[in-house]
Amino acid sequence: SMILDQIDEKMQPQIQTASLMIKKLIQPGQIVMGDGDSLAQVFTNLMDNAIKFTPRGGLVTLRVYSEEDSVIASVTDTGTGIPDNEERRIFERFYQVDKSRRGGSSRGIGLGLAIARQIVISHKGVIWASSDPGKGSTFFVKLPSHEKTNVKEHWQNQ
Repeated sequence: SMILDQIDEKMQPQIQTASLMIKKLIQPGQIVMGDGDSLAQVFTNLMDNAIKFTPRGGLVTLRVYSEEDSVIASVTDTGTGIPDNEERRIFERFYQVDKSRRGGSSRGIGLGLAIARQIVISHKGVIWASSDPGKGSTFFVKLPSHEKTNVKEHWQNQ
């Protein structure tokens, strides 16, 4: 979650310019092993998309929590959402969500998501999107958590 704090700081100007609210629900002590720079790239990309697609006054929510032996991080926006049939395709390289939206300016989110997906897969993780068209989208990244307990200490405590 240190990564997420850094990203949040880095993106403050963008968030303020877009007059968005940001909410963080971060369960402390979540550790994943991996390349910090490329994982930061994944979350920067997800945050960037959330900011782009959320109308002024909207809310972007960052969550980090553990589930069994994984850490799940999610970015939720209150934007236009993704049409049902497109949720899988948005991770394809060069795929662009609905060009007609936002006064015809096509926003190529495809490339960033394709790269994000490669990075997550290389960390033995999964990335997926879930969307409620018209209400917003959530992007989930699930990564194996780094085992925090030291076995030796564990035995001494018993």
